[in-house]
Amino acid sequence: MQSAIVTSSPRLTSINGEPAVPIECMPEIWQQIARSTWMSEPHVYTAMAQVFLAKNQYGHTLFLERPDTKHLKYAYCEGNGLLAWEAVVHFGEAFLPENYPDFQQIRKDLLASKPQQRERLVLVNIVSHLFDELSYDVPATFYWTFLHPLQRSDLFEVRSFRFNEQDLAVARKFDAILHGGYVSMLRRLIDSVSSQYGYFLEHGCGCENHLAKLKPCDSPFEYSIPLEARRKTLRAFFWSVMEEYLLFELRSATRLVYADDL
Repeated sequence: MQSAIVTSSPRLTSINGEPAVPIECMPEIWQQIARSTWMSEPHVYTAMAQVFLAKNQYGHTLFLERPDTKHLKYAYCEGNGLLAWEAVVHFGEAFLPENYPDFQQIRKDLLASKPQQRERLVLVNIVSHLFDELSYDVPATFYWTFLHPLQRSDLFEVRSFRFNEQDLAVARKFDAILHGGYVSMLRRLIDSVSSQYGYFLEHGCGCENHLAKLKPCDSPFEYSIPLEARRKTLRAFFWSVMEEYLLFELRSATRLVYADDL
């Protein structure tokens, strides 16, 4: 793996007027993505990863334009540079076609299970429907995040990624997807698709997620991302999930969110 160490004299290029890490200095996976054909905008996503890495490795942010923060620049770049490198490597791998769910195999495996089989198949159908809508223009972790309740003995269990020992290994990548899902048009699409099947894919402020049944007073609704807004919406989501992946290890969290008795 290439080093993520920040150099004192960065050799950056420019993309649309913004600083960017040259493509030859990016993780190899992004050089492959730049030449790919399975995504709608591989060149744009690659450019965004280049700019994201440059801004965080070399401190090209509004925060560091303040004269009173110059002494913090090295520490900022060293820490954020490492986390940004991890983010672009992770999402580069997450865009490889072989890392997306095989829905046919998942359904086959579920037919051998007894508990909540019908509900589990519904969840797979929801996520498969989302794949039909979004395909490879969102990372594979998007789909795996919403499929994750299948790993639980109770599909409807509310579980915190940050604090549940069974989820610690996936917390960073799945929590990034859940927070990135607050891009409003994408969130409406997710809710619309799941509502057609009688459920909502919930995400709480304590970084937990679970499947929730619609209440009797609720009803399904239909929503599609307007064609003219699709590319910008999915670009915004990609930028958001890179930021969230970077920020996950910088954010403080508390178990008090889940405390029943204080």
